[in-house]
Amino acid sequence: MFFLSLVTCKSELKAQVSIEFNSVNPYMFSTKEALNFIALFSGKTPVESIFIGKIYSQDMSPVVEFKTDVFTLQTGGNVITPSNLSFRELNFLNSDIAEIEQKTGTFPSGDYTLCIWAVCANPDCGGQGAGIGATEQSQCIQIHLENPTPLLLSYPGDNSEISETRPIYTWIPPGPIASSANLNYSFNLVQINDGQTKQDALALNRPLIKLEGLGSPVLVHPYDLPALEEGKSYAWQVVAYVGKSYFATSEQWKFKIKKDTLKPKEKAIVTFKNEVNVNPYYLKSSDSILMVFDQTYNFNKNERWKINLVDEYSGKLVKLNLSVQTSVYSGLSGILLSPLETLGLDLGKVYKLELRSIKGEIFYIRIIFKK
Repeated sequence: MFFLSLVTCKSELKAQVSIEFNSVNPYMFSTKEALNFIALFSGKTPVESIFIGKIYSQDMSPVVEFKTDVFTLQTGGNVITPSNLSFRELNFLNSDIAEIEQKTGTFPSGDYTLCIWAVCANPDCGGQGAGIGATEQSQCIQIHLENPTPLLLSYPGDNSEISETRPIYTWIPPGPIASSANLNYSFNLVQINDGQTKQDALALNRPLIKLEGLGSPVLVHPYDLPALEEGKSYAWQVVAYVGKSYFATSEQWKFKIKKDTLKPKEKAIVTFKNEVNVNPYYLKSSDSILMVFDQTYNFNKNERWKINLVDEYSGKLVKLNLSVQTSVYSGLSGILLSPLETLGLDLGKVYKLELRSIKGEIFYIRIIFKK
C-alpha cells in the first residue's frame, strides 16, 4: 500500500505552471524519481524554466535539495522524466540516507514529503513578465516506502526450544546494504510473562538485554548478565541502522529454554579484523574458542593455519602448532579451537594466540581467563 497526498495551487492570474505527480513505487524510490511528474503550462508562448525541489523525512527534516537544468515548457502538459531532465545541483543533507540510496538504489523504509516548484530561468521570463514560467508555491506529494529487503532473524528460531541458557543470537543483514561499514543494529530481548504474546512482551516488558550500535550480526549472551531460566519463554527483535538512520526492522520471534536438561558448557565467540590486538573476555567455563571472521576478510574454509599459544607476559611459547578445524557459523567462516582443557591454561593468566596463514598473514587474539 502507498498513499499520495497532492497539493496544487493554480492562480487565475499569475501562476502559469502547475505540477501533477505520477504514482510512486511503494518499494523503490530514489532521488532521480523526483523528476517524474507532469508540468502544466497555460502560457501561449514557450518559456524556459527551472524546477527546484526538496525531500523531507517524516519529521520534516530536510533529506535532499535539488535544482534541475533548464527545461523549455510548451503550452499544455509537459512530461518530465529522468531521461529528459537532469539535476544541475543535488545536495544531500542526510549522509546516512545518501549512503543507503547509493548502495541499494532506494531510500529506506519510511514516510517522506517531496515538494517541487518552478521558477523562470531568465529575468522577466524572457520578456513575458514575472511569474509566467513559475508556480505560485511549492506543490507536494506524500510518499510511503516499504523496502523489500528484509532483516531476518536466524537463531534462536521462532517458537523453538533450546538448551543453552546463554545462547548465541544470530541474524541475517538486510541486503545489499550489508556491505556498508556504517551498518549497525539494536538488539532487544525480553521475558514473556504468562498470558502475554511476544508482541505484548516486547512492547511492555523491561528488556533483559538492550544494546545499541552492534556492528556484527552475532551476539553472545553477555557474560555479565544473568543466564536465561529453564522453562521460561523469551522474545527478541533486531533493528538495523545505517549510521543513525533507521533502515529495517526484523520480525518478532520467541523461544523457550528447555526444562530439566543438562546445561551445556558455554562457548565463547569473537569477531575480529586484521588488527594487532583484540581483547575478548572468555567465561572460565568455556570449553572452546570459536573465532569468526567478519566480512572484511575473505576467509577460505580450506585454508590451513599455524597457531601458537604464547604467555602474554613472559613471551614463552605454551603450545606450538595447535590443531584446529575450520567451521562455518551462521553463514560466516571461522576457526574452532577445542578442547581448551588440553591447553593447560591457568585462570587469571593472560595468553595470546598467534595465527599465521599460509599467505603469511598474522592475527593475534588475546585471551584473558578471569577468576
